[in-house]
Order: sequence, then structure tokens, then C-alpha cells
Amino acid sequence: MIDLLKLDAKLLKELNQKKKTVYLKSSTDVYNCYLISKRYQEEKETIFVVTANLYEAQKYYDTLSNINDPDDVLFYPADETLTSMMALGSPEFKSERLYTLKQLMTEEAFIVVTTMQGVSQRQLKPQDYKNSAKHIYKEQTYNLSDLTQFLVYSGYQNTFTVEKPGEFSVRGNILDVFPLNTEHPYRLDFFDDLLEQIKIFKVEDQRSFAEIEHIEIAPIHELFYTDQMKDQAIKKIVKHFDAFDLSEREQEKLNSDMEHIDLRQKLDGLSLYIPFFNQEETTLLDFSKSYEMYMIDVAKMEVNQDHIKDDLDTYATTMNGQAFLSIKYRLDLKEILKHRHIEIDNYGFNQEKGFDLNVSEVNNYQSNLQLFYSDMIDLVGKYSIYLCVKTTHYLEELKTFLNQKQIPFDRKIGSDKKVYVLDISSYGSFISHDEKIMVIDESELFTYKIRKAIRYRSVLSQSTKIRHVDDLSVGDYVVHYDYGIGQYVGLKTMELSTEKRDYLHIIYANDEALYVPMDQIDMVLKYSSYEGHKPKLSKLGGKTWSKTKANVRMRIKDLSDRLIKLYATRDHAVGHQFPKDNEMMEAFERDFKYETTKDQYKAIIETKHDMEQPRPMDRLICGDVGFGKTEVALRAAFKAVLNQKQVLYLVPTTVLARQHYYTFKERFDKYGGNVALLSRFVTQKQQSQIIEKLAKGYVDVVIGTHRLLSGDVEYKDLGLLIIDEEQRFGVEHKEKIREIKNNVDTLTLSATPIPRTLQMSLMGLKDLSMIETPPLNRYPVQTYVVERQDALIKEAITREIARGGQVFYLFNQVKGIEGMVKRLQKLIPNAKINYAHGKMNREGLESVISDFIDHQFDILVSTTIIETGVDIPNTNTLIIHDADKLGLSQLYQIRGRVGRSDRIAYAYLLYEPHKNINDEAKKRLSAIEDFTELGSGYKIALRDLSIRGAGDILGAEQSGFIDSVGIELYMKLLEEAVTGESIEKPKSTQIDEVYAPRHVDPEYISQDSARIEIHKRISELNSISDVEDLKLELVDRFGDLDADLLLYMYEKLYKKLSSKIGAHKTIVDLYQTTLVLTMEASQKIDGKKLFEKAESFKQGKVRLSYLKGHVHIQLVTKNLKQHWLYVFDQFLETYIYQ
Repeated sequence: MIDLLKLDAKLLKELNQKKKTVYLKSSTDVYNCYLISKRYQEEKETIFVVTANLYEAQKYYDTLSNINDPDDVLFYPADETLTSMMALGSPEFKSERLYTLKQLMTEEAFIVVTTMQGVSQRQLKPQDYKNSAKHIYKEQTYNLSDLTQFLVYSGYQNTFTVEKPGEFSVRGNILDVFPLNTEHPYRLDFFDDLLEQIKIFKVEDQRSFAEIEHIEIAPIHELFYTDQMKDQAIKKIVKHFDAFDLSEREQEKLNSDMEHIDLRQKLDGLSLYIPFFNQEETTLLDFSKSYEMYMIDVAKMEVNQDHIKDDLDTYATTMNGQAFLSIKYRLDLKEILKHRHIEIDNYGFNQEKGFDLNVSEVNNYQSNLQLFYSDMIDLVGKYSIYLCVKTTHYLEELKTFLNQKQIPFDRKIGSDKKVYVLDISSYGSFISHDEKIMVIDESELFTYKIRKAIRYRSVLSQSTKIRHVDDLSVGDYVVHYDYGIGQYVGLKTMELSTEKRDYLHIIYANDEALYVPMDQIDMVLKYSSYEGHKPKLSKLGGKTWSKTKANVRMRIKDLSDRLIKLYATRDHAVGHQFPKDNEMMEAFERDFKYETTKDQYKAIIETKHDMEQPRPMDRLICGDVGFGKTEVALRAAFKAVLNQKQVLYLVPTTVLARQHYYTFKERFDKYGGNVALLSRFVTQKQQSQIIEKLAKGYVDVVIGTHRLLSGDVEYKDLGLLIIDEEQRFGVEHKEKIREIKNNVDTLTLSATPIPRTLQMSLMGLKDLSMIETPPLNRYPVQTYVVERQDALIKEAITREIARGGQVFYLFNQVKGIEGMVKRLQKLIPNAKINYAHGKMNREGLESVISDFIDHQFDILVSTTIIETGVDIPNTNTLIIHDADKLGLSQLYQIRGRVGRSDRIAYAYLLYEPHKNINDEAKKRLSAIEDFTELGSGYKIALRDLSIRGAGDILGAEQSGFIDSVGIELYMKLLEEAVTGESIEKPKSTQIDEVYAPRHVDPEYISQDSARIEIHKRISELNSISDVEDLKLELVDRFGDLDADLLLYMYEKLYKKLSSKIGAHKTIVDLYQTTLVLTMEASQKIDGKKLFEKAESFKQGKVRLSYLKGHVHIQLVTKNLKQHWLYVFDQFLETYIYQ
């Protein structure tokens, strides 16, 4: 499509002069993108596209990425001025910026999209970046301590386990590192100084899966330095600030920043100091030797600059001084405009100096082809008209329409004044009157389809699953299967009869200690409960624990019996068997504006498959807020309606009911589906009419709250029940739901995640679909943790309102909420503000939220009461007043309220300045600071939520029992009940014999939690191939392992296999080892098979005998080349598994 543009000769001459500024008038961004793309392809030099703000930059980046090869288009999203001065930056933005700088230094040509802030921000020298990147090759020699020093200088954090970008770990001769902008971390395996292997490994299991020849490691922050650079910069900083009489606030900030510079901590929040590390006024433009710069809407940039000045003045007031504003961290707009550039404006255009491109936008026809025809007919024969339609169905519809109107068209692209119908996407529409071209995309002709070819460079691969936070740390609560709840205080190694053994040291009530041998680690589980409920320690030797466990077991048995019975009843029930999809169903599905994600598609297929079975469907769809559960519900409902069945959609609140009503109505209207809303928003008269129509079958889909469960509501032919967040309905309502469910297809939707263990337990009892992948190309919410300052609050709100958006301000105190509204009103006088809290009556609360959805006001100040399910895509800035007072899972759910559209969303987690916060809150704050998609705070939040999710699914009455034993043991007991297999340890009649040191050497694995993990893994071994697999993993992660550790693995396997066939005792003599079976096992054993296996066993000599009612299995160990444990394991495995 780019080739179709034929630029005016005079304009081309001006553009090619490369000396003076060129002024262009254009009213459409899409045409601007085509113009820029044409220049890029013809000139083959870098083009900087500078917009007034991030919102505009994101739009340009999306369009340019679609028109060009996405690899040719770079994004440089700079944080807003105040945010960059006061908060730790967003990891996603930083990753994108560093990637852009790295690409620019290859000296190839790119299109770089940025903002005024991005192009004016001071940078370190390009040479510094070049020098800072290290290329590492296999089979070369490197000094490991020098490499470690380099990583520290480059801002990497030394951790034991590498899990996210910016971390490294050294274990013996192995170095793990996770550079920025790589999908996986790398493992460097040394022999002395020789780098023998470079492997790629997975974060989830820490195992390598591929080898490569070379890697590049670059700094993780935009501010990086050697010790020499640091010393020089600190002298300059001190000299600069000595010229000011600093206020107490300024001195405090300076001291804190200097400490962070010295320790290389929190560098993402210290870019302000770059001018002291590089005195030259280097900017993004200096990273390209020759370039063309397009400034989009300079008038808007000038207005923004005035706003920034106001914001900085407010900041100076809060700091009680001007010292920080005196750092020239960004260049002025006038300084940037001195560079040769091309200005594209629509309103602030200079008629005398510039060129009017004479382009206009195209109407959005929304499938109204008659309207499109009346607009187009005057241009036929005078303009080249390109109709770009990629969807087959719409393409056929358009061709049929043009044939009916007798308008000839070509299917191949050309430049004659004809109509061209093309099965490509133009990613936008425009009319160029000078060039006599009209381009219309499918999105303007038909239903608007959001289709993006681009992907933002995620900080981590989307497919990476977060590792579970089950690591034991000192102070954690644990639950022992036999002894109850205690507190873990450390790992202890003791020597018993010359053999070293590792023990878990656990403290119980009255400071009593229990030492649990590590080979019994499977008896100990980490104790977790929702929102960190602190349990009471059990008393060793007391009977309370046995009673608690028996009580929980009994309740679980009731629950599983009920579930099994329910499942069996449902299995025999007869429901309506829906037919396969038809063309109308496919047309309905095409109306969806987005591409379905893999999980979403799977959930849709599973739901339809259930509906096509003779038994009633009972499917639970679990998925995070905004992951696309409603689309699954829409398609199921349409399938039901197509087959003359009615649909009942039950939701917990009227606000949600109203929202779903509009969604369903919009999609069903086109097909003549009748959708009704039954809630208190509807008058009594209308309610009576809807109830009458339902009974007669005139209503296809009814959406509402528990009002739909009233006795007066009857259906002519109900075929599908959809329930949103069932756990939020009361007991009475649940009973009524149960009655309806008996022979009607049921789809339940839940936004709370559930633990994987519960998913497995429920697999046989409930049909479950998990939607775990976020929608494609959704940019993660940019999260900032920062001291509360009026200047920052004002900037964040003003920016959101300026782009036509709305703001959530979370203030969790009912008492002071009206005062907070007044404070904000004073700060932003032009904003419309309202508030909502839980003490308001239901009607009042819901009407406020409805007004907010309708954009009647800009800012909603609220407590945590606002419904998580409510979808307000226009709200993309969230400010949390006292983030340190909220639990992490609460924060996670609240943050899910923004970032629901294709705009970049922001979350500001504020805490009170100069607040002496206690250790608990400090811990929470640092977890919040790590609250990005990969951080530990995020993991804890997910774990907390999944515990709540388990309670939601199993019922409120089970939640108390979950807390009494912890979620992990509860799940084990549930698994026992469902499978019928006990997890209690086998009772040995003999004292536990020790044949190997049960010890993981701290010299080999230094971190206790990792040593515990390895003991756990050893306890889970079930076969020799498991041992081999673990051995390979240990060598991969920690280097060569010693013979003792391997022996410990074989011993553990021997214990497991011998107990499987009924071991009584083992006798180890000088030349033979004998396994004696119990009398009971001796009676049951398959003698014929045992004899055959002993006869054919090639690895060693096995003899069998029978003495005093016991079978003896004897392995001759004289001249045995391998340890008897390994050989005996082989024999037992052949008997048991073959």
C-alpha cells in the first residue's frame, strides 16, 4: 500500500534538502504513518516520530508496526517528568527503552516512536553503552570474579535462584544470568577459566534445554557506572548541592539517593543524576548518525511543557526548595526544535511556510454499506479506491454488494482510477484529495476488529509460568502430618553413628522442639492461609491435633461424598442435546472484536462440546478479570438461543447486570435476539411485562440479579443457566440455583484463581476450564511505588483526564472520604469528582457506579468496595492512597480494574512520606515494590487469592477448616478422599536402617531452602529413571555431585520399592544383602513372577528362600561392581513395574 503514495515534487524537494524545517498540515494519523513509512523505505535512514504524549505515541507505534516490518519499528516510552523524578520506573517501559538504544547502536535504520519527554531526556554517551555490552563466547577463557564484578557494575542483583531479568547467581563453576530483553536466562558452565558450555534454561524448573555459542550481556538500568565514574559523579553532585541551602526534605532525599548510588540500588529511580555522569547534553537523537525527525502536534507539546513547569513548581513547594529542579535532566522544547525537523500539525499550521497535504478521514460505516455507497459513488472513476478486507465472510459480502450496485472492481492492486477489492489489511483509512486515493480498511467498513500484528517486547515470555512460592524460610509456619502446626527455625545437620543427617528444626507450643529427618520431609508441608492468618502452634503429644485432623477429614468426606453423588446424579440426568454449529453461529463469532487467546478458544470448544452432549453441562470457567470469560458466555448463550432455548444469566450486582445487558444486547440485536434486564434499574411495570414475556417465550436472554430467582419468574423453555461469581450469592439463592441446575446446562464463571492441586482433585468431579493467558498485546499495567505527593497525584490525574480517561482513587477510610474529595477538588479544580463506600445504601452505591460508567464524572474516590467484576475500560489510572495498609491479594485485585482496554494503564501505589513504618509494613512495601508481573509480591498475591478461590469453590463452610490445617494439608486430605489412597507414612516394624548419608552438603548447595527442595525431590523418587533425571538436573544446576548424594537417592528409592512389596527388614552382610518380607506380604507375593525375574536378572545374582513364613530375597554382593542399593533397586523395579 505504501507504494501507492506519490508525493508532490515540491514537497519531496523540501524534504530532501535536509537543512530547514518543513511544515505539513494533515488531519489523519493513518496518512501520517503511511507518509513516514514511505520516507523510511525510500531514504533508508532512521526516522524519529515524536508525539506530544504517550497515548499518541502508542497509537503511532501500533499503526507503524502494522504497516512496516514490526522489527523495523522501535518504541521509546519515557516516564512522565514527575514520575521519573519521584518513583521507581516501570520495568516494561525501561526494557523497551534499553532495547531501542541497543538497536540504534547497530547503526541500522529504524523508525523510532517516542514522546517529547523521550527525545529531550538526557542520556549517558552512546560510547558508554557500547563499552558496557559484553559479548561472551563458548570455548573462550574468562575470569569468573571479573565477570561477576562486571554484572554488579551493570546493575544485576546477586541471588541464589535466577528468576527474572536483572538477576545473576554464582554456584561453584556455574554462573546463571538473566539479561534484559531475552526470553530465557542463560547458564555458563566453566572449567577453571574456560567457558565450556552456554545453556538456556527455564525459570520454572531451573533446567537447561538448549545450548548456544554466544550471548550478549548489557546493563539492566539506564544509569550504570564503574567505581571510577561513581566517585567522580558523587564529587560533582556534592559540589552542585553545596551551592544550595537545602531544606530538611531535600537533604533527606539527597542522602537517600547518594546511598543508593553508592550501593547501586534502586537505580531505576535515579536517572535524574545522569547529567553528573555525562556533562555533554546527549539525547536519544545522538544514538543515530543521520535521521529525519517528525514532530506531531508541536502546539500540544508547548501546552504540555507549561503543565510540566507547573508540576515542577508544585514539586519544589513540597520539597521546600528548588535544588532538585536545578538539575538539567531534560532539554527544553525550543532546544529540540533547533534540530532540523518536519512538523505535522492540523490546527497550529503555518499556511505561508508549509504544505497542506489535503487529506481527510473516512466515516466509520459499521456494516452500513448503503451509507458507504452514497459517500463513494461520487469518487468512482475519479479516485483510485482501495477496499481492504481480510475476513473471508466480509470480503464475500462486499463483492456481492458491489456486483448488485453494478460497480466493477479489480482484485489485483493497480494505480488506475478504479475500485480495488483486496484481501489485505491497511490498518486504517484515509482520503488523499491531491493524490486522488481513497483507502478504506475492514475496521471502518464493517464491525471494528482490533487486530494488531505487533507485540510489545515483554520483560518475560508470556508463556513463563511463575514458580510457586513454597520455599521454606526461617520463621514460616509448617504443618506436620502427625504432630500439627509448628514454626520452622532452620536446617540442622547432626552426625549419627558416623553418618551425617539433615533435620528440619521445628518449634511447637511451650518452645518444645521437633527434629524431623529430611528423608521424612514429605510429612511436612508449608502452612498457608488466606491473607496470612497466623495459626496457633500445636502442642507436642497432645490430642488436639488428631481431633482437628479427624474433624477436617470428616468434613472433607461429607464434601467429596456430596460432590461424587451430585456428579453421579448429573451423569444420569437427561438434558437438551444441542446440535453442532451452523453458519449463523459462525457469523456471530466473527463479530468478536478481538482475537481469542489459546485458553479462551479451548474454553469455548469445551463448553460447546458439553452442550452437544445428552447430559446437562456443569462447567466452571476460571479466569482473571478481563481475560475473556464473558465471550465464552456470549457464545454459549447464542448457541442456546439459536435452538429456541431461553438463557438465564445471573449476576451478583445490578451494576454488573446492566453492563452485561448492554454487551449482550449489542451482540444479539443484529440477529433479532431479544435480551431483557431484570433488576431494580427497571420499573415495576417493566418488570411485570418482562416476567410475562419470559413465560410466553418472547424473551431469549434475561440478565439480572437474585430477582430472577423469585417465585413469580417462570420460563417457557429454559436451556442455559450462566452464573457469575456463584460464591457471592446467599444460601437461599444457592438452593434455588441448585434446583434450576438439575436438568439445565449450567456455566459458572469465576475471577478468583484456584490452586492447581484443587484443579487436579476436581478434574473427575467438575468440568473445569482455565483461562490463564492474558489477551494478546495487552500492555502490563505500569506500576509505580512512591511517597504520596500532591504534585504527582495532580500530574497523574491531569494526564488521564487529558486523554479522555477516568481515574479510580482508592481511599479506604469511610470517615475521611468526603474530605479527600475536597482535597482533590482543590488540587484539580476542573475535574468532576464523586465518591462511593460500603456504608452507602445499595441503591446509592450502584447509581454512583453507573454514573461513573456513563462518564458523568472523571474521578471516583472509593473504598475497596467497588466491584472487581465491573468493567470500566475508560478508567486507566488507579491511585491507591495508603498502599502499605492493604494486603497484597487486595492490591492485585484492585489493580485488575485498570488496563482493560488497548491503552497503557497506570497504577500508583502511594505511602505516607516520612512515615516510620514497622517491619511488617516495610516487608509489605518491598513486596509491593516488587509488584510487577514477575515480582515476589505478585506471586504471594496469587497464592493468597488461590487459597480464597479454594474456599469459594468448596463452599464457605470449608474455609474455616482450610485455616485450621493450612491449604496444603487440606488439599492432601481432599486428594485422599477423592482417590481413596492414604498419604500416611508406612509403619515399619523395624527401626529405620541407614545405608547412606542423608545429607546435602552446604558446600554443594549453599542455600537452605534449595537444600530442602532437593530433599523433597529425593523423597518423591519412584523409579531409577527419576533418579537419573534428578542427577542430570543437579549436575546442570550445581555442578558434579558426589557419590554420597547419589547413594542417598538410591537408598530413598530402595525404601520406597521395598515397602511396596511388603518389607519387614533388610540384613546387610559382608557378601550378601537380604530383603525379608512380612508374613502377610509373603502370602500375597506372586512367587512364579518373582522366581522368573530372579532367574533372568543379569545385573547380579538373586537367590530366593522361604524361612518361618517369610520370603527372603538375597542379592549376592561379592564382586558386585556397583553399590548393592543400585542393583537391588533395579531388581525390585523389574518385579514391580514389568
